Amino acid sequence: MRICFTADQNRGLDSVLSYHFGHCPYFVIVDVDESGNVKNVESIPNPLMGKHAPGELPAFMKSKGVNVIITGGMGPKAQQYFASYGIRTIVGAYGRIKDVLEEYLQQKINYVSPTIEETHSEGQAESDEVTRLKKEVAFLREEIADLKSLLKKLEEKLK
Repeated sequence: MRICFTADQNRGLDSVLSYHFGHCPYFVIVDVDESGNVKNVESIPNPLMGKHAPGELPAFMKSKGVNVIITGGMGPKAQQYFASYGIRTIVGAYGRIKDVLEEYLQQKINYVSPTIEETHSEGQAESDEVTRLKKEVAFLREEIADLKSLLKKLEEKLK
C-alpha cells in the first residue's frame, strides 16, 4: 500500500503534516507491506506548489501509485477527483507524519474534517499581518506535533 502525506517540511516521517493538500510544499509517500511494516519513505516537492490546477495533483498521485492520501484539509472537488481514481482521502489529520502513520495503521484514526475552508484568490496581495499569522500557525502546528509525540511516549510509559 502507498500512503501519501502532505508535509510542511522535507524531513520524511519526522515532517509535520501540512494543513492543506494543494498548498503543501512536500509530499511524503510511504510504502507499507501487508503486515504494516514501512518498506520505503520518499519525500518529494509538490510539483504544482502555488498553482491552481484542479485535478492535476490527484492525477499525479495516481501516477505515483498512491492508494491513500492523508492531510489536514482538502476541498470537496479534490476529494471527488481522488475518489474517481480510487484513492481514499483522510482529512483532519495533524501531527508528525510518523505518529499519524502509526494511528492509521492501528486503525485509530478519528479525524474530523476542518470546518473552516481555506480560501485564496490568485494575485491576492497578502498584508504583513496575514503573513505573520501564517508563520505563527505553522510554528504552532509544529509545537502541537511535538506535544502529540510527547503524549504518546508518556502513554507508552504508563502502560
